[in-house]
Order: sequence, then structure tokens, then C-alpha cells
Amino acid sequence: MDQALHLGHTAAGHQAVIQVAWRYHRPVDLGALEKFRDNLAHGRLARLIRPALLPFGRHQWVVAPPALSAIAATAPLDPARLQTWLDAQVELPLDPEHGPAWTLTAQHLTNGDTIVSLVVSHCIADGTSVALAVAEAVAANPVLPAYPAISAQHSVADIVSELWRTVQDLPVTFRALARAARMFRFPRLTSSRAVSKKLLKTTPDRTIAFASIPLRIPTTVWDAKAKNLGANRLTLLAAITTAFASALGRVRDGDVTMLIPVNLRQGQSDAAGNCVSLASLKMSVDAPDRRLTELQRRLRSTLLRTRKETDPIDMLLPLVPFVPSSVVERAGHLAFAALSELPVTCSYLGKLPQEILRIDGADADEVCFRGTDRQVSLEAIEARQGVATLFGGVVSDHMHLNFVAYQPGVVTQSRHLHMLVEQILAQYGLSGEFFDA
Repeated sequence: MDQALHLGHTAAGHQAVIQVAWRYHRPVDLGALEKFRDNLAHGRLARLIRPALLPFGRHQWVVAPPALSAIAATAPLDPARLQTWLDAQVELPLDPEHGPAWTLTAQHLTNGDTIVSLVVSHCIADGTSVALAVAEAVAANPVLPAYPAISAQHSVADIVSELWRTVQDLPVTFRALARAARMFRFPRLTSSRAVSKKLLKTTPDRTIAFASIPLRIPTTVWDAKAKNLGANRLTLLAAITTAFASALGRVRDGDVTMLIPVNLRQGQSDAAGNCVSLASLKMSVDAPDRRLTELQRRLRSTLLRTRKETDPIDMLLPLVPFVPSSVVERAGHLAFAALSELPVTCSYLGKLPQEILRIDGADADEVCFRGTDRQVSLEAIEARQGVATLFGGVVSDHMHLNFVAYQPGVVTQSRHLHMLVEQILAQYGLSGEFFDA
């Protein structure tokens, strides 16, 4: 799965990242922050991707070299430019093959606050993996599986080892090939051709940053609203995600298509970089005061089915090393064609450990997290017909949300999204404390 994600991103020129940001109403302890950075550099983020040596081999994790020092800018920043600074951190150089695959930076504000940003290439970690890495680094208990050291030169033994691994994988590879033959016996993607052709021509003449609005709401307020509507925390998040999609115009035939990443890890020791399956649920756009009992039933059933049943596409993953890059690129364009349904992603990380706040030894006053893209061309995002994601997670006694969107003609800047978010929350009788306030 990790290799498939990396190949897909490389073929499409797509660079997804996870960003976590902390806000302190005081100067940070830079010494403690550097210890945190050193622990990160010896934990599950301390890895890079070594591409396969053979055309049909598997990529491999290797240990990354030590990280650079955390950066604290000398000139304090106007708090009004906070979101611009956070967006700029997303654009710092990242390379999951040669490093660095993540960056840690700090910035003082003119009002005495300090902002710390951690940006991680999605190719080496998803949101859950980043959260685990942070908590382990704070606890000075980093977890790093036994990966080989990175090397510029490869020996004959490396090639033989990779060849032997390919031979060992042959039984599962042939089973996947048989499944693929059955699945694709009849063409299913003909309706996507028009969209895929449109996406083949992309000129990065202008790059954009997705609008992003992080905020938090006390869990007492959130849970009371959910209970009043006959729902739990996740169901209320899903309902607000639907309202978000509706406000952006991401509706087809009266329905919103919601994608929900489902964590498939078997405990915290699971070292996969990305270990999720996407649940898909079509939802009608309901009134904000309507009870959410039926939505909760359907949502629970969908998530349970996703965890229990193997995704047919996942069963084809053993074929990934044998797929030419040109086919990977075409598959990416066809995947974009599925975006004609205008999906919205609802990504819920659940209850996160309290340690995630303590990167300098004491609790940060605020934290936010998001997944976003870097170096996105305007033409490419408009061909994808925009993007919309709502991230949620509980830290301490707050539900932390981050609305991310770019919808041509509706939301193209954070100030547009800020007004939209306030309106959506007000529909549910909610209001939040914004990260950049």
C-alpha cells in the first residue's frame, strides 16, 4: 500500500502532506523542542523510501539520516499573517526518497506567542502514524522498526535479496493476477475517458494553497449537541461534513458522497506508513435540526463493513511492483475521474493522547492538524473540480476541527472559507475558537 501511494503521487506530480501546528501563548523551550525533534528523528518518522533496485521489485524502508535543527525565525511575525506562515511551511522542500521527509519549524509572533509546525510527507505517514510518532517522541519512547541503513551504493547481495523476495511473493502475486483478470473482464471505466483526457494536459503555470480554517469546540458543547440530535461525536462530524459539501456545491442528484478513512492498524506496533481503507457513504442533505439516528445507523454499518471486508482493490496490491509507471499515471487520471461525484472527505482521528500537546515539555495552548497538498497547479485542481476535507480529533477537552477546501467560484481563499465555516456551525448552534484568532 505504501509503495502504491508513493508511485501514484510520483506519477501525478502530487505531494500530499500532514501538518500539525501548536500555538503557545509564551516563548517555547527551544532546548526541549530540540530534544523532541531528536526523538522524532529516531522514531517512526525516521525513514525514507528506497525505490526498488529491480523493475519488478518492492520498494523498501530505510533509516533516514539525522534531522536538521528546529528553526526559530529571528524576526517576530504579525499574528495576522499566521495562516500565510503555516501555508509556507507546507511548501518547504520534502523528499521521501532522499530526505528530509519532514520538517519542524518554530516562529515567534509579535504578541509574544510562538507557533511550531511539523510537516510530514504523506508517503511516509498518515495522520494516525504522525500522531503516534509525536506522542512517542514526547514520551521519549520512539519506536523505529529495524530498517537497513540508507546507502548510495547497492551490492550484488541487495539485488539477490530483492530477487529472492520477489520469488517468495510469487504465490500471492499470481492470486492477485487471477483476481484482476476476473475483476476487469468487463470494462467499467469507459464513462471516465472524457475526464481522464482532460487531466492529461496540466501546466503548472500557477500554484495555489488550499484554504484552511482550524478551530476547536469544547467537547461538552459538542457532545451535548450530538446527544440532542440522537448521535455520537463522529456522526455529528459526518453531518457537518455533509453541510460543508452542500455549502460548497459538492452535491450530485441531491446526495453528498462522503469518503471516510478507516484505520486498519492492529495496535500501535503496526509500522505501516499508510494503513487505511476508504469507506464511502452517500448522504442526503438534511436540515440541521433533524435527528441523526438514521445517519448514525448507516455510518456505523458502513464502518463495520469496511473494517471486516477486504477492499477488492487492496487484494490487487501484490501487483503494484509489476505495474509500469505509464500505467500508474493513467490509473491516477482515471481515479480523478471518480471525482465527478464531487466527494468530500471526513477524516476523524478519534481521541488523541494528551502527550501530543507537550512537545516542549508543557501543554501547548492550542493545536491543529490537517492534510493538504503542496505545489498544486490551478489547472490540476480545477480539473479535479475542487477539494473538500474536514479533519476532526479530540485532544484534552476539545474537539479540534480543520476545514480544508478549494472550490472554484465558491471558496478560493481562507477568508471565504472562514465565513462559510461560521455559517455552517451556526446552523447547528455551534461556534468555535479559531486557531488564528
